[in-house]
Amino acid sequence: MGGEYGAIYRRVTAFIAAMPLIAALPLAVQLLQRGLIAADLVLMSQAEAFRISMAVLNTLAMLIVSTFAMRWWRFGGDRARVWRIGPRVVLGAVAMIVIQLVDQYLFTRAGHLAADLAGGGRGLFVPIALVMWLFVSVPLYPWYVALLSDDGSLGFRQAVAAVRPLWLRGFLLVFGAILPLILLGSALRVAMIARFAAGGPVAWLLQIAQMLLVPVLIVTTASAYFAIYRRVRPGNFSPD
Repeated sequence: MGGEYGAIYRRVTAFIAAMPLIAALPLAVQLLQRGLIAADLVLMSQAEAFRISMAVLNTLAMLIVSTFAMRWWRFGGDRARVWRIGPRVVLGAVAMIVIQLVDQYLFTRAGHLAADLAGGGRGLFVPIALVMWLFVSVPLYPWYVALLSDDGSLGFRQAVAAVRPLWLRGFLLVFGAILPLILLGSALRVAMIARFAAGGPVAWLLQIAQMLLVPVLIVTTASAYFAIYRRVRPGNFSPD
C-alpha cells in the first residue's frame, strides 16, 4: 500500500505544479476572508451573512479544485478535455457536494448526540463519528470521480458493487493519505494560538502555513478518491 500512497502524493504535486492558479483558489478565499476581517469591513450586524458567504465560497473553491484535479488525472493532463466541462459534470458536482454536506452534518450531529448521552467527551465522539463517515462513504468516492470526469459508465450501483471487496483498503487509502495533513494542521493551529498570545511575526507565519495546507488537503483527498477509482476502473484513465 506504500506505493499507492506515493502515487497519491505524486498526483498532488503534479496537479498543483500544472494548475497552480486553480489549486490556489481555496487559499485566495481564505486571504479574502482574513483581509476583510482585518480591515474591519465586516459589521457585527453582517457577521452571520458574512460567515455564510465565506462558507459558500470555500465550498465552491473546494469543488472547483476537486473537479479539475480529478479530470486532470483521468485525462492525463489533456487541458482541452480537462476544461471541457458540460452540464453533466456540473450536476455531478452539485450532487457530490450536497451528499457530502448532508452526510457530514448527520454524522457530526450523531457525534454530538453520543457525547450528550455519555455526559461529555465531544472532542472524542465527534472525530470518531467523522471517521465512521469516511468509512461508510467509501463506495461514493469512485462514483464522485466518475461524475466529475465524464465517466457515464460507472453508476452508483456499479460503484458500490465494485468497491465492496476493497472497502477496508479504500478507507485506509483515504484516511491514511489525509491523516498526516490533518495532524499537521492541528499542530499548526495549536502553535499559532500559543504564538498569538505571545505576539510576534511567528504567529503570522504559522497562520500562512495553515492556510497553505488547506488546498493541499483538498487535492490530497481528491487524489485518494482517484486511487480507489483506478482500482474500480482499471484502464479507464490516462496513466500517471
